[in-house]
Amino acid sequence: MTAREGLFKAAGIVAVVSVISKFLGFAREASMAAVFGATHATDAYLMGQTIPSLIFASVGAALGTTFIPVFSQVRQERGREAAFRMASSVINATVLLSFLFIAVGELLAGPLTRLVAPGFRGPVYALTVDMTRIMFPMVLFQALSGLMAGMLQTDGNFTVPAVVGLAFNVVLITAILGLGPVFGIQAVAVATVFSIAVQVVLQVPAMWRLGYRWHPILDLRDPGLRRIGALVGPVLVATAVGQAGTLVDRMLASGLAAGSVAALNYANRLMGLVPGVIGTAITTVMYPTLAKLAAEKDWSRFGKAFAEAAKMINFVMIPVAVGMAVLRVPLVRLVFERGAFDARATEATAWALLFFCLGVAVFTLRDMISRAFFAFQDTKAPMIIGMAGVGINIVLNLLLVGPLQQGGLALATSLAGVFGVGALLWMLRVRVKAVSSEALSANAAPGGSKPAGICGKAILSSLWRVIVASALMGGAVWLAYGWLEARVPGGGVVAQAVRLFGAVGTGVVVYAALVWVLGVPEARTALEVAVQAWNKGWTRVRGWRRAWGRA
Repeated sequence: MTAREGLFKAAGIVAVVSVISKFLGFAREASMAAVFGATHATDAYLMGQTIPSLIFASVGAALGTTFIPVFSQVRQERGREAAFRMASSVINATVLLSFLFIAVGELLAGPLTRLVAPGFRGPVYALTVDMTRIMFPMVLFQALSGLMAGMLQTDGNFTVPAVVGLAFNVVLITAILGLGPVFGIQAVAVATVFSIAVQVVLQVPAMWRLGYRWHPILDLRDPGLRRIGALVGPVLVATAVGQAGTLVDRMLASGLAAGSVAALNYANRLMGLVPGVIGTAITTVMYPTLAKLAAEKDWSRFGKAFAEAAKMINFVMIPVAVGMAVLRVPLVRLVFERGAFDARATEATAWALLFFCLGVAVFTLRDMISRAFFAFQDTKAPMIIGMAGVGINIVLNLLLVGPLQQGGLALATSLAGVFGVGALLWMLRVRVKAVSSEALSANAAPGGSKPAGICGKAILSSLWRVIVASALMGGAVWLAYGWLEARVPGGGVVAQAVRLFGAVGTGVVVYAALVWVLGVPEARTALEVAVQAWNKGWTRVRGWRRAWGRA
């Protein structure tokens, strides 16, 4: 199996698990609605999660992101055992800091609840304080789960971290339906902490097979531990700045027609659906690979690996963006238009979605380029570009919100993303060439006599073919939907689904044919991986049938 095929396969596994996780997430929300409804108990539970899950989950994510390249470098330079000892120091430091955060959170649960839920009074306030105190220990397990997942992914194991993520929803759904009616919302809060702890426990066997053994050490002088501490700060700053940009979007939308904030939010959720599954899968799989190659100073393979990821993102996301733009109205109508969400809300949401579609591929590519910088252990460059992007976003918001309303806010976000991708891509190209030149001068790295780059010509060669195929596909989708609309009329869910998915199916077939004719390399690889997966699955089915027959 080639590296490209391995990337497709691993990303496919993560994507499938992500889809299952999203379905389970919907089932979790439906279970909560069925047992507790829209009551003060549900409000208290959701607000009680806010501080530990929102604030400290971002800390855990930053810690896991910065851990991977440092762990790879230590393993490359000082060996496996040194990397494991450094990991033990990081884990132990994380545990101590988490206990400190938990203690402070337990003591200040009342004031923190006043801060995040200033409108709560009386019983709902008291219950929210209880929920916050019950769920604060989740901070510890979130951080440990992120660190363990980083170690496994660095070793090429993406299946276990992806699959154990399903445990959260499975345990929580069971608790909601089984314990909620008997013990109330407090049981769900306890189960929330327990479900995250289960994720940690389920990764322990894989960590054992990896060869990791925990050591009760805390070497504050360990350069790896210090490096992680230095890298975490810029990631947190960039996250905070991004949240500030979102806040400005909502503040401006609040001055528009009623429902504009909701329309912007719903459109953003639809826009992020496919990137949240496939885009996350690609970046999750590629990041440890880039970190490993950076640690090995193999800049030629680093550039090629990044180019493969960029081409795959374009190959998948650009046609999705075009299809979503063409089918925006029927898509919003099928997903949201029922009850209080009327035709006017559909039009408002679809208008914002049209401009968000420009960023479907851009936002995923920006995340991938940021991960490439993280592989260099450089978190400052993405932070600086992120801050500049937010500034541009705010200026464009002010210019576009008047003529385009919520669509202008969405367009400003997409254009700021384009700026971020362009700036980061240029900086990455310069960075890779610089370190490659240094390595060649010192005769320290393989890869030929010329400085390595990011294979920009290969990316552009694939990109123009994908854009042409996507544009032609968009025309075919528009014609197909019009044809289906004339033959399958009606406003029922079934009729809407038939029209929408019929047009989507047409687009998939047309796009597949066009990328094959235009010679997009990713098309052949995708077909080969799909055939291999089909053959393997069919072989297993036949094996199960023979075993069942013998039984």
